[in-house]
Amino acid sequence: MRYQSILGNCNETTVGGMIKQCPETFTVFQTYSLNMNTDRDKTVQEAAAQAGVPGKTLCRQLFDVCMEHKPLEEMETDTLLELLHTEYDAANLEQLPALHRLARKIEAVHRASPDVPQGITRAVKQLEQTLTDHVKREEAYVLSRMEHDKPPMPDTPIGQMNEEHDAIKSQLRGLRELTNHYKAPETACRSWRRLYNELKSLDFSLSEQIYLERNILFPRFQF
Repeated sequence: MRYQSILGNCNETTVGGMIKQCPETFTVFQTYSLNMNTDRDKTVQEAAAQAGVPGKTLCRQLFDVCMEHKPLEEMETDTLLELLHTEYDAANLEQLPALHRLARKIEAVHRASPDVPQGITRAVKQLEQTLTDHVKREEAYVLSRMEHDKPPMPDTPIGQMNEEHDAIKSQLRGLRELTNHYKAPETACRSWRRLYNELKSLDFSLSEQIYLERNILFPRFQF
């Protein structure tokens, strides 16, 4: 999960804003001898530069503190919905067409190799179609009904969404089997290795999203 989804953009979020969002982060800024009277209006990125540490390092430390004191289970519903939309649905759907093209290239160029995963192009395309259809239904009939913590609606098809999650997880298991758990053979070219690395990343992202929806979001709206 990208820490920007929780903290906001570190080039825009100020030190004061970060402390207001999570008071416990004050101790992190103290570690770097930042003065809360004069540095409150600096962005987190500017504060990192002043402290002489990489911005990513400071942001990661702030993220860890926030998650320790305000776990995902306590995240506001609208924040969680935005996280699911931008960091998962949009990103995953954008990635899949490129993965489909890359899989088709690998399967065509290396068709004579005994190590090439036969049928991977079809498997990636099927996952793309399944996820596209699922996201359309979920956003239209489930997630939109949860905005602003609306009261639960008994006809919200949460059960159907979880069944579709199971179908997606089954397709991911199929991809793992096809790719030997995303382990490219020693003879694999750079594109082949990139395909496996990106499929592994997609697998992790989808699995994480399903967990967030099934275990954190949906129970808030079930009777």
